[in-house]
Amino acid sequence: MTTLEKFVDYSNRLRDSLALRDEVLGLVLVGSTADLARVDEWSDHDFYVVTKDGHAESMRQDLSWLPDQDSIVMRPRETAHGLKVVYEDASVLEFAVFDDHELDQAGANAYNVTLDRSNITERMAAIAERSKPKGYDFDTEFEVFLGQMLIGIGRARRGETLIAGQFIRSYCLNRALGFMRAWVKPLAGTEPKEDNLDRFRRFEQQYPELGTEIEAILQQPVEAAGKHLVDLVVRVGHGHLTDNHLSQVHVVRERFGWI
Repeated sequence: MTTLEKFVDYSNRLRDSLALRDEVLGLVLVGSTADLARVDEWSDHDFYVVTKDGHAESMRQDLSWLPDQDSIVMRPRETAHGLKVVYEDASVLEFAVFDDHELDQAGANAYNVTLDRSNITERMAAIAERSKPKGYDFDTEFEVFLGQMLIGIGRARRGETLIAGQFIRSYCLNRALGFMRAWVKPLAGTEPKEDNLDRFRRFEQQYPELGTEIEAILQQPVEAAGKHLVDLVVRVGHGHLTDNHLSQVHVVRERFGWI
């Protein structure tokens, strides 16, 4: 079987296994498991199982409902509802099992309800709508970006390079990617690839040149990475940043002698 055929076959066997259980109300495939155009050899199976109230925990504990359960080598419990399962061939599942009343705690963008014994389809539509990004307050995002830059580089100069790297390469980068997405049009035809729940996902596919430049910045020592990330934001933001924004940038640059 091809990679896609094998992937779909597992999803079908999962649905058929769950359909045999009276306590199961629904199966929702999410992410690339729902959007098959994104499936490749590195894709995980992501899904939600919905049960009648009071049955979810037993299904989190007893995984006999999963296909090929004898080949499971790891099954860490990651959250109150979710597990990660790894098979002998290193294929991965990431899933959550919800009691019926817990489903509204979920989030989703791409999804496909393949088993529905209740009103799962209707509720998932509402969940996906609710999961869309809220209004974007650029001024606040920009000020938080600069504030986190000050903290991160300050910790680097104190010698705390690990936590400094987390600030620059994660917190600050997350906001910088939001700026790029707001200012720059993605590569034509890649618009559907955007993940509205995670700015990092598939960024390189939508913005290949920026992705290459950002990756090169991240390979630098943490202070250099921070400085060049600020420089990139200012350059790409030309025409979008006001004099007030640039004066705020100047405060950061002056603090660290980046003038």
